Amino acid sequence: MVTNRLLEIAEGTVSLALKHDVSQAQAAAFLVDSALTRYANSEIHQNVASKEGGVAIKVVVGKSIGTLRVYSLDKMQIEKAVEKAVKIAQVTPSNKDFKSLPEPAKWTPIKGTYDSKTAQCTPAYRAEKVLEAIDTAHSRSQMVNTVAGSFSIASFAFAIANSLGVSAWALLSTTSLQTTVISKSRGSQGFGSAEQHSKRIRDIEPTRIGGEAAEKSINSINPKKIPVGEYEVVLSPRAAAGLFTYLAYIGFSATTYQDGQSFIKYNLGKQVFDEKLNIKDDARDPNALYSFPVDGEGVPKRAIQLVENGKVSEKSICYDSFTAGKEDKKSTGHALPPIFGFYSRPMPINITVTPKDASLEELIQETKQGIFITRFHYTNPVDPTKAILTGLTRDGTFLIERGEVTKPVMNLRYTDSMLSALKDIPMIGKHTNIVEEVTTPAMKLKNLRFTGITQY
Repeated sequence: MVTNRLLEIAEGTVSLALKHDVSQAQAAAFLVDSALTRYANSEIHQNVASKEGGVAIKVVVGKSIGTLRVYSLDKMQIEKAVEKAVKIAQVTPSNKDFKSLPEPAKWTPIKGTYDSKTAQCTPAYRAEKVLEAIDTAHSRSQMVNTVAGSFSIASFAFAIANSLGVSAWALLSTTSLQTTVISKSRGSQGFGSAEQHSKRIRDIEPTRIGGEAAEKSINSINPKKIPVGEYEVVLSPRAAAGLFTYLAYIGFSATTYQDGQSFIKYNLGKQVFDEKLNIKDDARDPNALYSFPVDGEGVPKRAIQLVENGKVSEKSICYDSFTAGKEDKKSTGHALPPIFGFYSRPMPINITVTPKDASLEELIQETKQGIFITRFHYTNPVDPTKAILTGLTRDGTFLIERGEVTKPVMNLRYTDSMLSALKDIPMIGKHTNIVEEVTTPAMKLKNLRFTGITQY
């Protein structure tokens, strides 16, 4: 089994580091096996596959830390990387905030995270499903001009060991289908998109995804210009996920909390969001995509209630061993796994918004004058301490009048504080969608401020 081999490599790397008279050492060996079928102009134009392995090394000399990542599982290359990491630690200033690498803790694997059919999916199978999405989109209307997107699969394996006795591993498969459709009529274009994510290839529904993207594209032709200002909005799960992804990035990490950049630091115990809003981070939730039992330091992942009945608190913060040590706390198991690259801050990656009881149709029916948003594009933080975000709508933005979607509108730029936008959530949907690290239902917001308008 690949994880056994990776654990051997991780433990061997730690042993190599300890020969250099370091205080502590940690190694995370990883292997990412991925493949992608990409299509444009309604035909497949690229099939790619890659297998990337390596070891993320951390050594501690006194309180000086040296880190290095080597993209090789070859023993000689790892030995050289260990030597370099030790040299880095020896010339790095002492870090007074460092307490210790994590102590070993009992952990248990999560069942059903790895699907062999997904990990071993062939280009021929992906091509068949892509063709279904393309054909479905074109079958909706002669106005459908072109279909583009990608169908990807991946398997992730990593193992962590440290000099204090940590020994843990994780194995996961994922897949996603993303489709964008462009329609044309009388000189106007309409854009629509849809996507689906799962741990199992059998869950992917190309006809549904192709059909949804096509319908939005066809209905987006000849968009109308509307004034900027505040509107009621109905957010699809994809649009809602875009907001919560950035809230997690700027708010729930111990790094931003300790640096004074998190809005949570200034709103402890306050009713910052609607009381209907409950959000957790739980790798063992069946709807979570990145279901790793341990984090990037081998610490068992702990479920965290990020938002409880609209309130945030110190319990909302996600820690790794370093940030936890600064407050004499224990890690919550949120150090990012080595497969996520060089991001160093602890982060929630299995965010689930608790659904309620409304259908998407009911959300729209209860909106007298508002906007339906399919997704947000190019979202960025403006002021993290006030949770102000900005971004553009995309791929299906429609006016809602008297409880009905009536016409497409030109894409809008929103700029608003989520402390305001999520303060009044009249309705939350009952069906959740997985959108990478966020699983959420659709929802209706009483107000979202739009500050600009595009020409398409």
